Amino acid sequence: MIGKISRDFFEKNIINRIGEIRKEVIVPPKNGVDVGIIKTGDKYMAVTTDPLYIDKTFGLKKAAWFAFHILLSDLYTSGIKANYMSIDLNLPLGMTDEEFNEIWDAINEESLKYHIEIVTGHTARYANTDYPMLGGVTLMGIGDNYITTENAKVNDKIIITKTCALEASVVLSYTFPEYVKNNLGYNALKQLHNMFYNMSCIKEEELAIDYGIDKITSMHDATEGGLLNSIYEIAVASDNGLLVYNDKIIIDENVKKICNLFNINPLRSISEGTLLITVKNEYASDFLNILRKNGIESEIIGEIREKSYGIKIKENSNYYDIRPEDDQFWSAIINGNKNNLK
Repeated sequence: MIGKISRDFFEKNIINRIGEIRKEVIVPPKNGVDVGIIKTGDKYMAVTTDPLYIDKTFGLKKAAWFAFHILLSDLYTSGIKANYMSIDLNLPLGMTDEEFNEIWDAINEESLKYHIEIVTGHTARYANTDYPMLGGVTLMGIGDNYITTENAKVNDKIIITKTCALEASVVLSYTFPEYVKNNLGYNALKQLHNMFYNMSCIKEEELAIDYGIDKITSMHDATEGGLLNSIYEIAVASDNGLLVYNDKIIIDENVKKICNLFNINPLRSISEGTLLITVKNEYASDFLNILRKNGIESEIIGEIREKSYGIKIKENSNYYDIRPEDDQFWSAIINGNKNNLK
């Protein structure tokens, strides 16, 4: 398996060995939960960690922006905004100072924009390190209250923002531009490239935080495994059932085209920038209107049910169980490289 480890591996090999259990850690590592939460006096600290993922295909400035927003999008799902960063930079021997400064300038600019201070880290050049994995980053934020996917409740509505398979589609269009242009046309390629800066959940997360986490019960970005894996994770983390309506799921037309071209299911492909939000039933329509008024395409796609209901998707008049599966994006990348696509 390529990419994030499976739920089974996590539960068999990691979660039963996490060191000393401390009472102030009130949200420890858990599948489908994007952050840890530590009680500090009368405040809560949210913590999240990810690789420093610099994909040179985008160009270094864009790649650094994307790496930063992957982390930030995760942290904001807690309902807490970021304050502090710790960063480990494992630099390739061949990286020039100019390349480093292009990456670091972008990280610094975004940190200033979101009021984050880099408080500690490690920087070195090592043999056998290379793009895209250039180290790791931890973000922390302190707030008066928090939410995680554990907080989704029965009767909550589920909102999706933007399109599913967002990241998969953008990355494939940048990685194999000639192939995409030759098969889908220049306009489709250009529109997919223009979706790059949609690969962040921050705008809608800030709207949710400002609306109130007494009304917003959870947020989860649809990353590894795509929309359906993320839906499954919300249900399991909150110990509930769930129903999603297939005909309500947003799939951009160019996303449909590129997913068909690479023979991947858009519901099962990585989608950084797509946010799933559970909202108390009585506030769902109001918050949906707020998202739309702020230019964020959104839709109510389902609701949280009792656990006994199961985790299901309705397609036409049929109901199917949702189960976790491997992300199909990686097979598209592997096959594209194997076939020397450009």
